[in-house]
Amino acid sequence: MRREHPLRILKYSMKTIWLLIFPLIRGLWNLCKAWDQKQIQGFHLSSDAVFHWLHGVWFDLLILVMILGYGFLVWFFRKFTVKDGQLYVQDGFIFTRIRIMPIKNISALTIEHALFLRPFHAAYLYADTASGLLASTDIKLLIRKRDESLFLSALPKLRHGKRHHYERKVKLWRILVFSVIFSSSFSGALYFAMFWFQGGRIARDLINELQLTERLNLISEELAERLAGIPPMAVTVGILILASWLISMLNNLIRYGGFRMESDKRQLFVRSGLMTTRYFYIQNHKINFLDIRQNLLTKIFRVCSLTVNCPGYGNQRGSLPICLPILTQKELIATMPLIFPGSRFLKNQLCPPQKSWWGYICWPVIGFAAIYPTGEFLEHLFPTFQEIINLTQITIVIPLVWKFIIQIVSLFTSGVSISKNRICLRYCKGFAFHTIIADTDSIVKVRIHQHVWQKWSNTCHLRIYFRAETPYQCNLYCLNADQTREQLSHFMTNL
Repeated sequence: MRREHPLRILKYSMKTIWLLIFPLIRGLWNLCKAWDQKQIQGFHLSSDAVFHWLHGVWFDLLILVMILGYGFLVWFFRKFTVKDGQLYVQDGFIFTRIRIMPIKNISALTIEHALFLRPFHAAYLYADTASGLLASTDIKLLIRKRDESLFLSALPKLRHGKRHHYERKVKLWRILVFSVIFSSSFSGALYFAMFWFQGGRIARDLINELQLTERLNLISEELAERLAGIPPMAVTVGILILASWLISMLNNLIRYGGFRMESDKRQLFVRSGLMTTRYFYIQNHKINFLDIRQNLLTKIFRVCSLTVNCPGYGNQRGSLPICLPILTQKELIATMPLIFPGSRFLKNQLCPPQKSWWGYICWPVIGFAAIYPTGEFLEHLFPTFQEIINLTQITIVIPLVWKFIIQIVSLFTSGVSISKNRICLRYCKGFAFHTIIADTDSIVKVRIHQHVWQKWSNTCHLRIYFRAETPYQCNLYCLNADQTREQLSHFMTNL
């Protein structure tokens, strides 16, 4: 059996990092003692105080040895191997635990070459199945690069040839288009917040050293002078939104750059990443469903992003389970059967009637109508913040108008079609359009929900739940209640 990379010792040692509190207490005790004995003059310790502290250094070193020793023991007794089609992971130096995972049950195997691990010839390995804790990796190892072949040799080899093999390298300009279209200021703000809180003092020192706050205020004032009628606060917010969007775009470009996909109808191989390179090996028969994603712009230009829902794929923070970033309609139709055999688009059998338009646009309209009176009320309460309140109203109006347009498009495009063994479902969630293509075996629950007032118009909401590692539901709104019950009863009869 083999062991993980020695760097893992540091990770395991962090579990006992709390032991450092004892050297800290000893240091504070000696400091207080030296203060009482007048051995501290200003900020300088006397030679007696320094000698007294050094006399107890053995205790600090003992604690450090205990921390690293614990990490070493965990690392030394944690072993893994692949034998006879089984992945074995053994750990524990007091009570031994052995986990056995059949290779054929692995839904997704991920090998991650992080930038900071490359000098040490190390890589992360994630092995996932459809069981285990929700949205968590079943087995995670930090392995040596030479040990990768141990796992890859146990997986089915990709078959080459015109009949089976399909390969697609995504050009850089397509990745750039994908990054531009699917980036958002909200995601960029989250990335910046992660850097701010996790980076802590380094982030704040960097901002202070570069004088970013002062430069932002200066740029905002200069732009406000040139753009007559726009207050500096509005310019500052606009710059921050644009900067957040650029951060999100840069993150997507780095994460999905160098994208390549291969498939032979049995296994799907995906490679992506410029700085941190990730290799995904996905078993096609473990894929739950295809999710074709679009926003309003991509829907107008008839392009989309193809993603797959498979246990273990896209679990990493900030990643999307993308199979191909940007596809035209023709490319999508040709690609889907190679990834999910038998998949195709079906015409909507059940869709919302146009008379139910109010159920789609009611919330954007109500939100839009509430902005002005709410703003007036807040201005009377807080007159000093009138400029900020007006700016907030404008920033809320823009997404509401965008959502209003999306809901109108959703009214004419949403729907579902269920055949004997396939389901094709089109719906809108947030600001994105989704088309789900799956086997009917992937449906775990169907729920018809009807409010009291919907009985008058004979409409209802339909919720379809699909098998996935985390609960995944699709909502269709304002469908004809009689047609919905009829279609579902027909589907249940054919099962």
